[in-house]
Amino acid sequence: MNTKRAFLILMTPLFLTACEQDRIQTICETTPQFCVDLHEDSWCKFERSGLIRARRQQAGTPNDANTHALMVNLKIYHDCLDPLLAIEYTKRKERKNDKLEAVIKAKAALAQLEQQTESSEYPYLLLWHWQHRGNHQAKARFIALADRPQMQQPELQKELAELLIIRDRPAAMRALHRALSLYDADATIDTDIIADLLTLYTRERRYRELWIWSRVLSRLGHPDKLNLERIDAYARFDQEQQQQMKQEVDTIIRQLKTGTYRRS
Repeated sequence: MNTKRAFLILMTPLFLTACEQDRIQTICETTPQFCVDLHEDSWCKFERSGLIRARRQQAGTPNDANTHALMVNLKIYHDCLDPLLAIEYTKRKERKNDKLEAVIKAKAALAQLEQQTESSEYPYLLLWHWQHRGNHQAKARFIALADRPQMQQPELQKELAELLIIRDRPAAMRALHRALSLYDADATIDTDIIADLLTLYTRERRYRELWIWSRVLSRLGHPDKLNLERIDAYARFDQEQQQQMKQEVDTIIRQLKTGTYRRS
């Protein structure tokens, strides 16, 4: 690698960071309402920038999706700053007060948005109210949306399956397979969906599917290493059966990569 190229590689992250700060500074100068009530030093700067952008996006296009994004960024910002309040400053205690006020106001803003969105039917907001507030009505309304067009996203089908896994295993399986069918070609697949499938197949003692999908999961590079020999111990398959199942694994992998997977 030549010296000039090495210098450019080293400088690129610094340049991008500087550009990001310039853009955020411009936003705060031209539209200060998006930066009000936020701390000013370098702590949690990426979380602060994310919140500023989410505020601007929601103000420009006020809808449920952008409101949810704003709530997510408010929580990320709050959770980043909150642990810092235990730090004792000896010289510039106003920095601590600055963060304390920002945390209090971020929490209040989030509470206000939660109250405003209680009646929303937007799936991600329903999930928020269940996961963060324990709202059982929101959970029931989310499950009731199962087949609606707005639910046809892999992440939402995965969340649906996790809610159904105890009371309705077949429905949970359908949701997980549907999640896999919703990926486009060359998309990064959430392998936890397949891991959840393996859990269900184990509980149902469906060892053929367990054998096939454990190989699919291994081929997709799941971070947790699978003990395929232990999985094979659940049931014995002869060479002809294994050869046929290997072909099914190849077919599933190809379909997932090309965005054509459909549960047969």
